[in-house]
Amino acid sequence: MAASAPPAFHVEPMAADDDSGLTDFYESVLVPNFPPDELEAKSTFVDGVRSGGTHVLAARTPAGDILGGAVGDWFGGSQVTLLSYLAVLPGVRSGGVGTQLMAAATDAWTARWNPRLQVAEIEDPRHHHATTYGDPRARLRFYERLDARFLPIPYFQPALGKAGRRVPDLMLMVFGGTAMPWHDGTVHGAHVEEFLAEYFEVCEGPPTTDDLQLNRLLEACRAPGGLPLLPAAELPDPRGDEPSSF
Repeated sequence: MAASAPPAFHVEPMAADDDSGLTDFYESVLVPNFPPDELEAKSTFVDGVRSGGTHVLAARTPAGDILGGAVGDWFGGSQVTLLSYLAVLPGVRSGGVGTQLMAAATDAWTARWNPRLQVAEIEDPRHHHATTYGDPRARLRFYERLDARFLPIPYFQPALGKAGRRVPDLMLMVFGGTAMPWHDGTVHGAHVEEFLAEYFEVCEGPPTTDDLQLNRLLEACRAPGGLPLLPAAELPDPRGDEPSSF
């Protein structure tokens, strides 16, 4: 039997003053697709959109139903945009919604912020497995099809809010920005370090000198010659384990 055609849809920004729409987006798109430690509080999300530091794109049917969305956060000190969330509802995956959201997000955030780098974080499939929130291997394949490249640093997500916990074994990728070489190359480690220092301070407060995990991450950004942009298969395992297949 032939697969059904994906529904018609378009991508549009969500209004900063649409509190009910943003709440519905958070509950219907973000909550089902991200575990609690990877999901910022609803109030933080809405406040970020109101302030202009967070920008949300929604994929909608002609009737207005949301099929998925992308959330970007601007870090002005380091001039980096973080794709904080990209999610598509289960019934319409593999229909081009995610690809169009990524293209729209890259264009919209380039025009809005002109970032040095556009980055995103995903679970490392070597250490995270498929759950009700999704399949890390499928996410990796999706981003690699879009030519995202990965940084060889021992990345983890900061704790999101006072009740949150750091999320270990993630991968930080680069998918755009004025400082990204569009062929094989490197990015300046200082750009990445500035972003990470800003991101962690925004989420967790001022750093402490005894934070060995964060210090190791920042130190990895100081590799001589910059940070190479790698396909996932060439990434070293930050745990030091034997290489395993993605």
